[in-house]
Amino acid sequence: MTTKTIFILFILVGQVTALYPQTTARERIEQRRQQERQASVSPAIRENRPNIEEEIADARWSRVIYRYIDLRKEGNAPLYHPSTSAGGQRNLFAMIFRLLQEDRIRAYEYLDGREEFTEEYRVNFSGLVNRFGIYHETENGVITVNDADVPSNEVLGYYLKEAYYFDTATSAFQVQPVALCPILFRQDDDASADTRYPLFWIQYGELEPYTRRMPLMASALNNRVTETVDDFFRKRSYSGEIYKTGNPGNRSISQYTSTPEEMKAEQERIEQELLDFEQLLRQEEKTVAAPPSEASRRSNKKSSGTASTSASQTMRNRRY
Repeated sequence: MTTKTIFILFILVGQVTALYPQTTARERIEQRRQQERQASVSPAIRENRPNIEEEIADARWSRVIYRYIDLRKEGNAPLYHPSTSAGGQRNLFAMIFRLLQEDRIRAYEYLDGREEFTEEYRVNFSGLVNRFGIYHETENGVITVNDADVPSNEVLGYYLKEAYYFDTATSAFQVQPVALCPILFRQDDDASADTRYPLFWIQYGELEPYTRRMPLMASALNNRVTETVDDFFRKRSYSGEIYKTGNPGNRSISQYTSTPEEMKAEQERIEQELLDFEQLLRQEEKTVAAPPSEASRRSNKKSSGTASTSASQTMRNRRY
């Protein structure tokens, strides 16, 4: 091959490369991002997450409770602030939104009266932003949402599914968060008040690896006192009214009460039942765990000796 031919080939290759430089680079970058996302998240976290449902199924006693957590209440405010992400700080919903966008967690449709954590009801992120009018841009199939457009300031509440149960493995009373549903508040054109839009359900087990690492300011009096979002849920630091319990008819409290007073009384009755059962189990745990005192051991020994004598006399009488 002559030098002139080689020179012409180099020119042709350079021209072809010059025609498509940006597209090729963008595609490669996007492919690398997709691969990094998939490799760094889903399998390890999803396969190793705690299976609360199995623990509940194996429990000797369990009760499912649904609460409404109002973020406008002072005690729940740490989950809401900052309402809009800024300076590297964000609230719980902003974190959930980004995790969904990156396909690190899975969300499921909010169905009135039940939760279905199956692929059939899985929420598509593209469908989510379109359905709720969240401003975004799409380029090469990649959805971009700026921090200012994430509706974290409009999520003013959560539905929380809890499980109260007696853990058979540890013989201890447990309360665990099972699932979380963010609620968007928006005022419709023909409505005088905000309308609640439950967005989706997320199993807490998938959120836990992230809530464990998300700091939370737990005190307004001492800003140095911090905990994590997971601590907030595990310690039950939130204030949430019960709106439903697990029951055969799957009815909410509002469906079998007639007045706000009846509903309030029913909520208080359920709270008291949970408190009484927890206290009863705590007392039993202390009784089982406490070692017998010296006086108790002597008394038991004396009683045992008396019982043995009595038993031998009885047998002797029977024999002769």
